Amino acid sequence: MVVIVVLVAILAVMLLTERGFRRFVSPKIRDIFENVPPFNVIPEPENPDAQRIEFRTSDGLLLRGSLLNADVPNPPALVLFLPELHGSHWTARRYCDALLKQHYMVLSFDFRNQGESESMAGYLPIHWMTEYEMMDVEGALEFVESNQQLDSLPLVVFGVSRGGVAALLTGCRYPRIRAVISDSAFGTMAMIRFFVDRFVKHVIPEWLFALLPNWHIKITLKQAVHLSEAGRNCRYAHLEDEVKGLESANVLLISGARDSYVTPVIAGKLHEVVGKQAELWLVPGAKHNMSRAVQTEEYDRRIVAHFERCLKPAAVTAAASEQRPASHRQITPVAVSEAT
Repeated sequence: MVVIVVLVAILAVMLLTERGFRRFVSPKIRDIFENVPPFNVIPEPENPDAQRIEFRTSDGLLLRGSLLNADVPNPPALVLFLPELHGSHWTARRYCDALLKQHYMVLSFDFRNQGESESMAGYLPIHWMTEYEMMDVEGALEFVESNQQLDSLPLVVFGVSRGGVAALLTGCRYPRIRAVISDSAFGTMAMIRFFVDRFVKHVIPEWLFALLPNWHIKITLKQAVHLSEAGRNCRYAHLEDEVKGLESANVLLISGARDSYVTPVIAGKLHEVVGKQAELWLVPGAKHNMSRAVQTEEYDRRIVAHFERCLKPAAVTAAASEQRPASHRQITPVAVSEAT
């Protein structure tokens, strides 16, 4: 009887210690998680040749963007370009220059609380992709489907940094997407683990962290993410949970070999998540979001070649789309308008 009491007491102390540990550590990890790195976003001037567009999200926000090559005859596809955090829809011209020269039509927009789009009260976007931004993407796709000119075109998606994560998630969720290019993207849990490993000395002693089992660390990280969601009133979108819907052979991943944020290790982990059939190009000498600036000609050649390869087969029919898993979202057109 005494032994049982002692064991129960030990177990109770362990549980209380564990609870106290997580209550102390998880908020500190949340603070690391929410700390936005100092991204060097290069502004892009307005394009006078662009056709301005606007559309509403399902929760009523008006998002604004632009359509490039709007009048080009017989474009090979429509590119949905998704900019980085603090970037604007005008950056599409820089990244998609080679595609525009090949007569692709390019549509881009500013996410909520960014650039020319309306803001959602009480929400401060950071570098992690949430369901709010994915709601914005859904609004853009509904705009495409409600526009007779755009709806007839094959659809591909191209994104940078946080926009690159959105591009991959869009490929997971929407069967109509024929190809994905993702520059400087990352997986949420892999990235947070990387930063915790780097800055753990500011949370707990490194020797103690080294003693923790991997399962314990994963649970603590998830708890920190949930704390962040509760505090920011949002829900993060995790590529790791949705990647089964992605055709990895139609994905091109680009990342800078000198990127100190999305390091080559993180890029490699993302490649594993997306699938080995995806192509990963680590760009020598490039830092975060700077791959095209460092190797412009090769960058342009690769993105054009990737979309051309993925678009070679006949257009996906409705019957083929129905063969994709039932969990994939379909898009129901809603009333949208073009800006005057």
